[in-house]
Amino acid sequence: MRDFGPRWFRAAQSVTRGFLGLGLLLALPLAAGACGYRIAAHNRVERPFHTLLIQPLENETTSYEIEQILTKSLVGEFVKRTDYSIVEDRSRADAVLEGRVTRMTASPVTFARSAFASTFLVTVYAAVELKDLKTGEVLFANNQYVFREQYIVNVDVENFFSELNPALQRIADDFAASVVASIVEGF
Repeated sequence: MRDFGPRWFRAAQSVTRGFLGLGLLLALPLAAGACGYRIAAHNRVERPFHTLLIQPLENETTSYEIEQILTKSLVGEFVKRTDYSIVEDRSRADAVLEGRVTRMTASPVTFARSAFASTFLVTVYAAVELKDLKTGEVLFANNQYVFREQYIVNVDVENFFSELNPALQRIADDFAASVVASIVEGF
């Protein structure tokens, strides 16, 4: 066994290494905090509401059930991406999300040989508003949502099909994701 000096010297080296290691462990979080890293939850402000009533959207168009498709996607997206409690009773809600589908158009994009349109571009226009029910304050509003999607119509009588409903569902999913992201990022 090799002797590197008196016992007190070896003990002092051991204690010094321990303090050095402890000092590095304590300095690491301070250094990380100084360079801008933070836990995301600490950067957020307190949300003004915790329970949300999502009113069925109003349909100002002549398109059948478009408001139901959009409302269903909104509810699903809020449930999937937030921890807000979605309620059906206005008296239990802190905030209400209301909106309307203002217009829907379908324009031909391409034509088949038979001079019938085979591809259409459907465009949906909508508006939403989020209100605090206690104060009446508008927390979020956007009156200019516009979403577009193409769909195909097979004009062959025997194999007729329209992709309008799947196109509307894709628009509804995009619309809901956009609304939820705008509201969540605002708080």
